[in-house]
Amino acid sequence: MEFDYIELHYGEIWLRGKNRPAFISMLMRNVKRALDGETYSSVVNTGDRLLVKLSADSSISSILSRLGYVFGISWYAPSALVRSSLASIIKNADLLAGASGISSLKIVAHRSVKNTRFDSKAIVSAFLKNSGKLHFTPDKYASDKLFINVTKIGTLVHINKIKGLGGLPVGVSGKAVVLLSGGIDSPVAAYMAMKRGIDPIYVHMHALQSNEEAKASKIGRLVAILSSYSGSQKVYYVPSHIFQSHVLKAGSRYGRYETIVFKRFLFRLAERIASSEHASSIVTGESIGQVSSQTIENMSASSHSIGTFILRPLISMDKDEIIGIAKRIGTFDTSIIKYRDVCSINAMNPKTKSTPGLIDKIFSAANLEEALDLSMGRASIVSDSQ
Repeated sequence: MEFDYIELHYGEIWLRGKNRPAFISMLMRNVKRALDGETYSSVVNTGDRLLVKLSADSSISSILSRLGYVFGISWYAPSALVRSSLASIIKNADLLAGASGISSLKIVAHRSVKNTRFDSKAIVSAFLKNSGKLHFTPDKYASDKLFINVTKIGTLVHINKIKGLGGLPVGVSGKAVVLLSGGIDSPVAAYMAMKRGIDPIYVHMHALQSNEEAKASKIGRLVAILSSYSGSQKVYYVPSHIFQSHVLKAGSRYGRYETIVFKRFLFRLAERIASSEHASSIVTGESIGQVSSQTIENMSASSHSIGTFILRPLISMDKDEIIGIAKRIGTFDTSIIKYRDVCSINAMNPKTKSTPGLIDKIFSAANLEEALDLSMGRASIVSDSQ
């Protein structure tokens, strides 16, 4: 039996009020972006779901795979459209079940419109009455399900559902500057931010010989993986040697605070980029207590005086949780490739407690405002859309 549509249902978007149409519109845009290059007829908004109308030469498996990267979709499934009569529903649902080879199915019936002569219970009863003629056994305890949904365009029939990523469509929460390192945590933080509707702009500060070398490194691969979920990639590559040469001016007695000063420098850099990109927040991969720079005191000191809102999606996660997500989203294997990451600066006996005033003092002694200007001037921007 041929499928006519792929049903896309959204969960959290239903909690929106008057701005729900804007969320749905953004989801439609993202679905079309994800399906760029695929063959299909159209994407239709029926009010309570989206439908990808298939054409004769659509690759259903490829389309389903791509939809698995779109935030905002609760679940999706290839569906057949049949006439809204009990006879047509039973006949076509049986054909679909027979083609699937599943022997037992639980009937799950729903009416999105109420103008039919039968209700959901009548649909289930009709299957039970005709069970002797079917290619499967209706069983309310079966793990596999046959879904019958009566809509205004006809009745949609499908077996089982594919779980989507959930969350909100990328873009509905505006832009954010993501501090991206070569480690495991920050790509996961970017993913979690995108799940809440954030459109990412990446900033990577590197210790390599040139921006070109950084672009060709695993950072470019990480951005490409993450862009599968957002559809666009804009990256600022910034050399770190200017910061490192300036921080020496503050004197060796402050060496134990270098990681906290560096984090402040990154926040100030991100704040400048956020202003130029009209981004409303900064995203980091920080988790409380994971390393010395991520104690409560040091996070407070490093982010002191930063006016742009800082998001820390991983703040309460332990390393095992973060690694689990990294493996699931496809960034882990790239993240563990050996890389000279400037974020791996290791001070001798790093301080676990600092104060905003002390970090201000070091920032001034090292003339890091000048270093910010020079670093921005040496930045390279890679912008692309998929």
